[in-house]
Amino acid sequence: MLIKSPSIILHRYPYSDSSWVVKALTASQGVVSFLVKGGKRHEFSFKNALDPLSFSEIVFKKTSKSELYFIKEASLIKWFPEMRNNLEALAIAQVMAEVILRYTPQEAELEKEFSLLLNAFESLDSSPISPSILVQWLFEINDLWGYTIAIQYCVKCGTTLKEAPGDFFPELGGCLCKNCASDSVPRANPLFLKDLWLFNQNMPLEKIPLMEKAFLLYLQRHLGSSQEIHSVQWLKEVRKICSQ
Repeated sequence: MLIKSPSIILHRYPYSDSSWVVKALTASQGVVSFLVKGGKRHEFSFKNALDPLSFSEIVFKKTSKSELYFIKEASLIKWFPEMRNNLEALAIAQVMAEVILRYTPQEAELEKEFSLLLNAFESLDSSPISPSILVQWLFEINDLWGYTIAIQYCVKCGTTLKEAPGDFFPELGGCLCKNCASDSVPRANPLFLKDLWLFNQNMPLEKIPLMEKAFLLYLQRHLGSSQEIHSVQWLKEVRKICSQ
C-alpha cells in the first residue's frame, strides 16, 4: 500500500556505506522508519528532503514484512533556513525532535503531535524567537499526553492561585498554594516557583533552563521513562558558547 504524507525528519543514521535509516514523524502514520538505499550518494535525487529537521512530503510503501519501509518519492516542503542559521534555535529543535523520537511508540497516531512540532519549528524559523518556546512546547506536550501540569490552581485544595505557588509536587500533578505547602519546607527552588507564576501570567521568565529541566523531568516521571534526552546537553553547550 502506497502512502503519501507530510513528514518531519527526526533523525538519520548510517545503515551502510551508501545508505541511511531515516526516522520521520508523519502526519498520518506517526513515527515511521525508512531504509534509504544509496542515500549518501551525491546523485541521490531527494537528499535534502531527508535532512534531519526538514519538513517534506514522502511517498512510501507500507508493508507488514518489515519495520523499515522504502521511500518511493520525497519532496522538500521547508528546510527552515533561519532556524538552521540560529545555533540555539537549532539545538532547541533537536531537543523537541528527540523527545518525540524517544517517548512515542512506533506508528501510533500522532496528528496533534505533528501539528505541535511543525508549529514550533515555524516559530523557531522566525526572528526573534520566543526565549521560552521550549518551556511552552514541553508544557503543551505534557498536556497532550495526559500529564497536565497544574499551574493555575492548587492540586490539594483546588484554590485558584493568586500569587506564586508555595511548592511544586510532580507526583500530585503540579502546584500547591502557600497554605497547603505551609506544613513543610518547600522542595522546589524558589526561583522555579516564581517562574511558574510568571509562566501562568504569560510574563517573561527569569530562569528558563530551570523551567525546561523541570517540565522535562515532569514528563519523564509520568511516562516512567529513564531515557535521557542527549540533545539537552548540546543545548546547554550552545547557550554557553552564545553567552560568551
